[in-house]
Amino acid sequence: MKILFTTVCNDKYIDGALVMLHSMKTNIKQFRECDVKFFHSPGIADLSKSNMKKIKEVAPNVIFEEVDPNNYMPAKIPGAGNRAPECKSAYLTLESFKETEYDKVILFDIDMLCIGDVSELFEYDVEYGQVGVNTGLVVLGKKYRTQEVYDGLIEMIHTHNGNGMDQGILNDYFRGREEPIPRIFNHYPLYEMNVDSRIIHWAHYDHIKPWVVDEWKDKVELFQGKPPYNNPDPTIGNIPTMLCKPAFDLWNQYYYDIRELIEEK
Repeated sequence: MKILFTTVCNDKYIDGALVMLHSMKTNIKQFRECDVKFFHSPGIADLSKSNMKKIKEVAPNVIFEEVDPNNYMPAKIPGAGNRAPECKSAYLTLESFKETEYDKVILFDIDMLCIGDVSELFEYDVEYGQVGVNTGLVVLGKKYRTQEVYDGLIEMIHTHNGNGMDQGILNDYFRGREEPIPRIFNHYPLYEMNVDSRIIHWAHYDHIKPWVVDEWKDKVELFQGKPPYNNPDPTIGNIPTMLCKPAFDLWNQYYYDIRELIEEK
């Protein structure tokens, strides 16, 4: 079976990308037999040659595809909070629907950590599978990977109000056709992580990601014993609490394995 993983990355997310790839290589038995495609685009998701080199050092099976930005320049982003303009890069996920040569395509977000084998997803009999409304991980069969579907999704960019970005478009397009897959493959919130979790997700782009903790630790008090997601500051995003710390500690374990590569920046 021919499997493709797809994701989107820019230079600001490179640490997350390297750690996620390392965790996938560590835990997915068939990972080296799969292709992995990174979508990037000038002015939307800039990815430097030096960062591409680091990615290939972690996972030689990565393919880089530069996407013409013209389809994505009109895309809107939510105006609230600290959601930066580069979040427009999320829409590049839609390029996955052009990948017709594979038996299965699995979209994944770069702000995830793979902590168990997900190979059973390769055999799932779904055409469009996701966990709830979150599109951080989507399993695509062949049915919807067509030029017609791709064109329809790209056309929606022009009318979409920006809420949820690519997730908003996908949920609107596939409403009523989505097929549930177990939450263990896209486990969020972080504090609900358990022994069965295969992938954990720092879901929502206004949350403090593990690779920027050092940037925030002198500005806000992290990992307090407060309820999770309690009245987040819109200029910061949700601040990780003590209940989230085990997930951050796990991310750091994988980070330390490749820290020399990351610290070359």
